Amino acid sequence: MTKRELVRRLPHGGPFIFIDKVLEIDKGRRIKAVKTVTADEEILSVCDSNGGNSAHHGFPFVLLVEAMAQASGLILEAEAIEMAFLTMINDAQHIKPANAGDVLIIESELSKKFPPLYIFRAKVGVEGQSIASAEITLTSVRRDH
Repeated sequence: MTKRELVRRLPHGGPFIFIDKVLEIDKGRRIKAVKTVTADEEILSVCDSNGGNSAHHGFPFVLLVEAMAQASGLILEAEAIEMAFLTMINDAQHIKPANAGDVLIIESELSKKFPPLYIFRAKVGVEGQSIASAEITLTSVRRDH
């Protein structure tokens, strides 16, 4: 799945899509996606204590969680779900920061489903080492046409 396809499938606008490409997907079960953290991403510019902008190259943990949630949402296409929202985050662990230049491998697997709730075990890795993990709960909703 390319970035263009992701933009059509995820209900987010740029720069708030944190998946560059889907490497593998077993719809309804699991996904493996990639996100390359680049130094020029708008989200990496933060305000310093004096109110000015300073370059910060660490990818925020909350956005790692959002990337896991976005990947999890893509799994639900096999369930004929039009849209899902992040409902709950449990057991979130931030093991190591992600930095500019890191290639993030985002993996998620559906562990339980109680429609409209879907629970996933997700993780983010860099060079084979886990840097973050969480249990992600999404709630499915219908789009009004």
